[in-house]
Amino acid sequence: SFDPRPPHGRSSHSRSYPRFDPHITLATFWCPHRPSIFQFVPTGAKTTPVQFESMKVGDDFLNSLTIVAAKSSELMGLRDSVMDHMKENFMRASSPSFPHMSLFYLDESFKGERSLLRKQLLETGRVHEKTGGEANFTLNCTVDGAGPYFDAMKGFEGMEIWLVDITEGVEDWVVLDRRDL
Repeated sequence: SFDPRPPHGRSSHSRSYPRFDPHITLATFWCPHRPSIFQFVPTGAKTTPVQFESMKVGDDFLNSLTIVAAKSSELMGLRDSVMDHMKENFMRASSPSFPHMSLFYLDESFKGERSLLRKQLLETGRVHEKTGGEANFTLNCTVDGAGPYFDAMKGFEGMEIWLVDITEGVEDWVVLDRRDL
């Protein structure tokens, strides 16, 4: 399988390249108490189609390398519901770049490491990005050595919403609650 970590990046002291469950981040916030997921999701919320739009190199750990999700009415409606709840309860999102799907979390061990990882993903065929005209972004989740034709992911159907405590390291995140859509 594809392992972008350089040998020096595999140190147990580094928080870069942790394993985590794939997810779409709708909001990140701080809260002095444990909120209920039912406060965030309206009754009758339905599964939400998510289409990939592009890949973005970020400038901080939690936005290291992400897939930007297309802002469909369904996805933005779900996000807006979460944001409305936060405003009603005097909570503020800590970052405006939502929704997105993180591919990797990493501290740069050298300047440009995140950009280099993006380049590696494109060169190895793990992601395909066509620009000009209608944007076309796909994610290749097949095992290494797959042929040039594969069933690449252009998106997925969001079936659940999770409330996750991210105060610890990525591999120690705790799912506090989850709800089917």
